[in-house]
Amino acid sequence: MRAKGPGQSALFLLDVIDILSQLRISYAVVGALAASFYGIVRASMDADAVISFQGSKGDHELLLSELMKAGFDATRRQGDVDDPISGVINVEDRYHNRVDLLMGIRGMKADIFSRTIDSAFLGSRIRIVSVEDFIAMKIFAGGPQDIEDIKGVLKVSAGKIDMALLQELTLNYGKKELKTLKTICRR
Repeated sequence: MRAKGPGQSALFLLDVIDILSQLRISYAVVGALAASFYGIVRASMDADAVISFQGSKGDHELLLSELMKAGFDATRRQGDVDDPISGVINVEDRYHNRVDLLMGIRGMKADIFSRTIDSAFLGSRIRIVSVEDFIAMKIFAGGPQDIEDIKGVLKVSAGKIDMALLQELTLNYGKKELKTLKTICRR
């Protein structure tokens, strides 16, 4: 285990990624760590990633088993019909560092994993969600912090964003989300 105390969810994420990689489970880091990657640093008590079991040699039960075998607490919650997240695996270490593995988001397409950015992070390699997918997901989430993250990323990374792709990805989440993107981009 890399984490040596509380407040080290980013280090804990690396342990979880090791297990995801062993099981060949596709993942993309999202949330505050992805925001930091794109230039918007903010504190968070957990780390988040979206995962896909397509093409892996196991399913969520095998993942839960491997996480627990590694000494972590792991629980799975299935989203209901109205929940935009189809399910989540919450993983916690003995210091209460937490990683949330999102098992799909309504509107998110499987090709999200083909656009991840491979990056060095604390001596390891991780896959970060693309800036376009990051913004589209944040618009779908729609909370005040999500909107602030979007504005910051657009300000810092504007020249690196494929606007046509961003609009296409945002539309996957809905027409309302596309309208929100256009409103934010006009500001």
